[in-house]
Amino acid sequence: MLEVSVAQQLKVRMLATGLSITPSARSWIVQSAHGAGLFATDYASTSGPILELEGDVWVNAPVQDHNPFAANATTVLDLEGDHLVVHDGALESPAWYCLQPRYHEPGHGRELMDFVVTHGDRARLSPLQSCAMTCTFCNVPYDDPISGYALKPIVDCIDALQVAIDDPIQPAHHILISGGTPKPKDVENHNELYRRVIEAFPGIPVDIMMVPIPGVLDVPALKSAGLNDLSINLEVYDRKRQQEVARQKYNWGRGYYLDFIEQAAEVLGPGHVRSMLLVGLESVESTLEGVEAIAQRGGVPVLSPFRPDPVTPLGGMLPPDYDVLLDVYFRSQEIVARYGTFLGPSCPPCSHNTLNFGADPDGHGPCYHHPHPAMLESPA
Repeated sequence: MLEVSVAQQLKVRMLATGLSITPSARSWIVQSAHGAGLFATDYASTSGPILELEGDVWVNAPVQDHNPFAANATTVLDLEGDHLVVHDGALESPAWYCLQPRYHEPGHGRELMDFVVTHGDRARLSPLQSCAMTCTFCNVPYDDPISGYALKPIVDCIDALQVAIDDPIQPAHHILISGGTPKPKDVENHNELYRRVIEAFPGIPVDIMMVPIPGVLDVPALKSAGLNDLSINLEVYDRKRQQEVARQKYNWGRGYYLDFIEQAAEVLGPGHVRSMLLVGLESVESTLEGVEAIAQRGGVPVLSPFRPDPVTPLGGMLPPDYDVLLDVYFRSQEIVARYGTFLGPSCPPCSHNTLNFGADPDGHGPCYHHPHPAMLESPA
């Protein structure tokens, strides 16, 4: 029978209701972290401090600074002597703060973070301003409605990634290209971007997260170029709910996405094609149907608890509660076990905003593919 540790319970509580940070802990982090502050202002799902708890449990904790629902959080990050600790009632775990890179600091060029943001040991490149699709749970189409949709120059994308990889405090050890779907006229630009990024960083694993619009993902060619992993996110499995919150995905059809996942998994191999589902935007049963559909086709399901962004039409919703998250986690583990796969991602730092604890594909423990990120205080 599956069980969750104290640290894992604390992570799920934070994903459900957020984290409160005491003034002493906040001050200690800010003063010790070279001026970068607690976190980078980014997507709602990544705009929180990244903490490591006991047992390699990683969490990007929602805080009131960016996630209003966290105003009443009962889980607390506190300072005890010169150590951080997370506690909620009788639950308690030591905590270590994941340092932000130097280029996140004020004065190092905000324009860099318009291209690249580092989360843990991974640099996420956003090659588009805005998106050709409008999903009501995603902040990308709503953040800058005046400037609107635009491509970012490929050379600037590569230059920004180089800064992230060379960062003296928190160097990025792998790359995710994500953030926005191109218009059909810009598909070739994206194909060139993918090729040039992979070529520019031959020793760095490169993952792509993209909607499989026609022409934008030539999986055999990407494999030949050296692509590491691919993410084709369903996000919402229920057709009616998908029509309400992600109309363009609804129009393409669920079968189109699932077929692409299956074909991509045949090319890239087991464990190399992920698909994310947003837990809390549909019924638990629909999410579990999605987990099974992904696993059946050789994909790796990723469970991302819905975290409302205030700028979106769904900004007033609440995340799913603690009991729902644990229910989905346990039942999803049973499903993936039947298909010989696992809940992704397997990299512990990259599991920080997912309903997962960074176990390897066999469930035997953390699976570090890259050096451990730099922490404010190194784990014992």
